[in-house]
Amino acid sequence: MAALGNTVLTVTDIGPKHTQVLVDDTPVFDDKESDMLSFVGAYSMKDRWVALFQSDTGAKDCPTRFRIVEVGGAKPLVSYPFGSCSDAAQVTIDGDTLTVSMPVPAGGSDAAWTYSKGRIARSR
Repeated sequence: MAALGNTVLTVTDIGPKHTQVLVDDTPVFDDKESDMLSFVGAYSMKDRWVALFQSDTGAKDCPTRFRIVEVGGAKPLVSYPFGSCSDAAQVTIDGDTLTVSMPVPAGGSDAAWTYSKGRIARSR
């Protein structure tokens, strides 16, 4: 459970491979694929909050993905899953833009996804 401004975010285990994310007691996301869904952190972006979640699937080809839940607007927003399959995420914020960077398992430079105005997009 985390308080993000005036909003309460709760992660509840419903059963095996079923975790639910609630905003003020209202379900906003059901994860029925992951072995474990964990709260990474909450970040303030001007008049709203975003929470970063890590989904550990246990899959050999891509064991980790991420999602963002945004609160503070008219309704909570949930991003599509994203990530390079690495669990080593680094978060930076610039104004109303959040960037999540992580290594690419095959090597080379880091990959990054940018979240702004309710949308997630790969930026490198």
